Amino acid sequence: MRVGLLSMQRVPNYGSFWQAYCLKKMIQDCGNCSVEFIDIKPGEVETRCDYKRSFSFSKIKRIPYYLFQRNKRAIFNSWQQKVLGCTESRNYGSDYDSIVIGSDEVFNFVQDSPWGFTTQLYGDIDNPNVNSYAASFGYTTYESICEKKRGEQIANGLCNMKHMSVRDQNSAEIIKKLVNKDPDVLLDPVVVGDLPEKLPDIKEQKYILVYSYDFRLSETSLIKEVRAFAKKKQLKIISAGFYQDWVDKNILPTPLELLRFFKNAEYVVTDTFHGTIFSARMHKKFVSIIRKTNEQKLGDLLTRIGMDSRRYSVGDSIAEKIEAEIDSAKFEQLRAKERMKSNSFLEACLGREQ
Repeated sequence: MRVGLLSMQRVPNYGSFWQAYCLKKMIQDCGNCSVEFIDIKPGEVETRCDYKRSFSFSKIKRIPYYLFQRNKRAIFNSWQQKVLGCTESRNYGSDYDSIVIGSDEVFNFVQDSPWGFTTQLYGDIDNPNVNSYAASFGYTTYESICEKKRGEQIANGLCNMKHMSVRDQNSAEIIKKLVNKDPDVLLDPVVVGDLPEKLPDIKEQKYILVYSYDFRLSETSLIKEVRAFAKKKQLKIISAGFYQDWVDKNILPTPLELLRFFKNAEYVVTDTFHGTIFSARMHKKFVSIIRKTNEQKLGDLLTRIGMDSRRYSVGDSIAEKIEAEIDSAKFEQLRAKERMKSNSFLEACLGREQ
């Protein structure tokens, strides 16, 4: 059996990489099938930037950042080919026994992306067995869909799907309004899937890991809080994978090394969806910074994985929030239960309903 996985596997982002890896493996583990990645067909560009990149230093000091980004693209190009099996040529084929769209924000057409709005991502594919797994509209809302007059196009695509699942309530409500169907709500594959157990060694020890998109952690009060906590604990502040101009050290790891940075961290401060998942998976003490721009996906995630106590708003006490104990045993029980639900859904997508 051949399965086509339409995902965000070519995006130079750690969360996108690991969700593609985990979902591919989950489908393969359903048994007797090969999985190939399908590429996203470019459409009409729709952009919305949910934060401003604030360069607080001179052009000369920006050079390390630009070098950081260039090297990052090279790392991901290599790993996408070597580990995910992406080829240099694009694959837009549809001749598969089953097609799965997801996971990640494949439905979020207002994000800044090279492909923009393409009906392909909503199921407009010439195949009788198209499905979505834990797909997300991200910060796209029903109102923004109506404003941009995309509702009919999205609904037409969704009606082609045989089985639908999303990863958050906002996405479920949008689908309900567009096509009057209630999709399954399943957890992201990085939560329920298998990550590599053997991780490379790293030299860095005794640090707080900061994990956020380049320059996004810019609030003065937040920076002061993290620095004060690090000083009290005698820890370095390390940003891994993204560039922050106020930390002690910026490090550019491979996707596998990033998991080790999470595993070895004393604490984690993040405002990203997958940074939260990595922290929970590695049983770390962490805080997830909630803003209006990420409440729909990150707030929803924390509730679904039983980690509401890790919610942090700028102005709260980092020390008080991050030191709270985490019930990792309860989290692992939830993972096991949700993995069974995910496997049952994927088996249905493959035409193996019991």
